[in-house]
Amino acid sequence: MIKKIYLSIAVLIMMALSFNSCNWIDTEINKDPDAVTEVPLKLLLPSIEVRMAYTLGGQDVAGVTAMWTQQAQGVARQSGVINSYNFTEADVNNLWGSMYDGGMMDAYQLINQATEEAPHYKGIGQVLMALWLGNATDLFGDIPYSTAFNGEENLAPTYDTQEQIYATIQSLLDEAITNLSSTNNLISVEGDYFFDGDPSKWLRVAYTLKARYALHLSERNGTTALDEVINIVESGNAMQGNSDDLAFEFGESTTENNPVYQFSDQRGDMRNGPVFFAALQADNDPREIIYEAIGGQEIYYGGIYYGDRTSPVDLCTYTELMFMAAEAYNRTGDDANATASLIAAVTANINKYMGLDNTYDATAAAWLAAKVAAWNITPPTLEEIMTQKWIALYLSPEAYVDYRRTGFPNLTPVTGTSIPSRFPYPTDERLYNPNTPNATIWQSLWWDN
Repeated sequence: MIKKIYLSIAVLIMMALSFNSCNWIDTEINKDPDAVTEVPLKLLLPSIEVRMAYTLGGQDVAGVTAMWTQQAQGVARQSGVINSYNFTEADVNNLWGSMYDGGMMDAYQLINQATEEAPHYKGIGQVLMALWLGNATDLFGDIPYSTAFNGEENLAPTYDTQEQIYATIQSLLDEAITNLSSTNNLISVEGDYFFDGDPSKWLRVAYTLKARYALHLSERNGTTALDEVINIVESGNAMQGNSDDLAFEFGESTTENNPVYQFSDQRGDMRNGPVFFAALQADNDPREIIYEAIGGQEIYYGGIYYGDRTSPVDLCTYTELMFMAAEAYNRTGDDANATASLIAAVTANINKYMGLDNTYDATAAAWLAAKVAAWNITPPTLEEIMTQKWIALYLSPEAYVDYRRTGFPNLTPVTGTSIPSRFPYPTDERLYNPNTPNATIWQSLWWDN
């Protein structure tokens, strides 16, 4: 279940809970004798969730990766520059701070403050930390973790390798599954905007994320990664439908609005991606109606589901899981299950938008029926599976991961000969942390080598 929240309150919470993980210099100056040293779990949790939805669903992540996967297009000012791959360390300072000083530090505090009486809080914190780490490493590569949250005791944390981070993610999710399965929870979870503290929903998210981060290593681990995805799907422990989606819905008032809408409203320098929408039009795909800009409403991209005031930010979905299954089955030679999984993925995505537009409702069912009939005659290729996933995961950074992993969809760079492979490390890290790696946006990540 997704719930509307009041960001005017949540923003104050986030400001109060901001911690710095990496680059304080004068520790005495930065000590505030009036600062809160331990924040209640019921306040930490919503702070993490709000920041995660706004950060991962906003311009710094979703906007940039959507430009590079050509789902969207930057046409002016900073967005126009980034669209042409001129992306510098100064452009990611805010993102790095939101991840480390805010979201991950708060998740670290939540995990460590949760007592033996509150395993469900701890489990949710571990799922959220895994999700933060997964997004951070898939954007930057090697990142701080093991020594990142020690405050003044370590102002220059070391960088864990991406291989180590992926092992940490799976370990966190395993521990989360244990904690969320506990029947000895004595402190009810409060402040959970996603599932109102329901541990069964969070368990499904944990298993789905295990599949996601296993699949990311398919170029490294081969059939082992693919088999792990298949085992998770066939276990029935992961998401079972759209109602299990980890999706954060924003509110009506100005301080509660969706980050894509806010960016359109305040900046207006993003537009529909010509390549993306040409692919939709060529296939008469009804989702064009859902994703296209809304004339007269100053919604320049994102459409009626992802770009409106109260639109959700999808962080992990059943649709994604079914696409993962389709890819895994396809790559292990199981055409029947690959076809069934693709049909399930596209059906879930099509159904998600029903009721938003009369024209869409009138055409979507027939389009889907034709696709199902065709796939049942001719099993889909990997390229078709990944192209359909690119369409369904509109504005999701997972589309950028998929493109780097598989090379699909087949995109022509906006300029030059290649699309960037990663984000640069931020200026603040380079200046204050001597452990910061040297890397350009053109260097492949570990899992892509």
